[in-house]
Amino acid sequence: MSGIRTLIIDDDVAVAGIHHGFLLARGGFDVVGTAHSGRQGLDLAAELLPDLVLLDIHLPDMSGLEVLRQLRNRPHQPTNVLVITASRELETVRAAMAGGVLHYLVKPFTSQALNERLDEYVALRDELAAGSSGGPLDQDRIDRLVAPSRRAVAAAGTGQAAGQASGQASGADDGGNGAGTGAGAGADAVRLPKGLSRPTLDAVIEALRASPGDVSAAGLALRLGLSRVSARRYLEYLVVNGFARLTPRYGAAGRPENRYLWRR
Repeated sequence: MSGIRTLIIDDDVAVAGIHHGFLLARGGFDVVGTAHSGRQGLDLAAELLPDLVLLDIHLPDMSGLEVLRQLRNRPHQPTNVLVITASRELETVRAAMAGGVLHYLVKPFTSQALNERLDEYVALRDELAAGSSGGPLDQDRIDRLVAPSRRAVAAAGTGQAAGQASGQASGADDGGNGAGTGAGAGADAVRLPKGLSRPTLDAVIEALRASPGDVSAAGLALRLGLSRVSARRYLEYLVVNGFARLTPRYGAAGRPENRYLWRR
């Protein structure tokens, strides 16, 4: 049985790849395409007709809100959209809600938070499939169907304040002392993904912040006494949650080396 056809639209190649890997590991989702610009995303959506789009707001050629508007104006079967972005502006959130997004997930977030949104989406699809063969819906079933949207609106109303509070607690806004550990707490307000530990994450954050330039996973692993695979997992976690930036460095030959830099 095929999974839920999903299109990822994110200008950051590394973040898009991490989203792809998460969906593959989770199961039940079939990533049919990945786009790194709004136009490419719209073209792929028209060609592939995905069930779900994971959409970033900040794209190089147009706003994700414009992508959302054009998706809604297409004549084919409606596409569900889950926004994953660092954009916290109230006007942006309102516009996304008016455009009918299923959820608005603000970076930084945990894998658990994304998993919960996907669980709700799967439950919504099942509810819609069950109702398609029946008669008119009663109020209880209608309430269940619109519940994700109501929760998204409520979260949007409080997300900006919560994000500001998290930033103040972490010291990330002014780069003050102790921001490394605080930023780790902000990156995992609920629970770290399985296999990651808080002390190791704090050590990775401290080392990354203290580095005068970008670092490789191998270099960081050597510095902290970790395996290269383990160091890369922590670094990718920081990238996908908006605390670090990934930059490929191209040498004379061979594959580019991924380098990681703390977002100051």
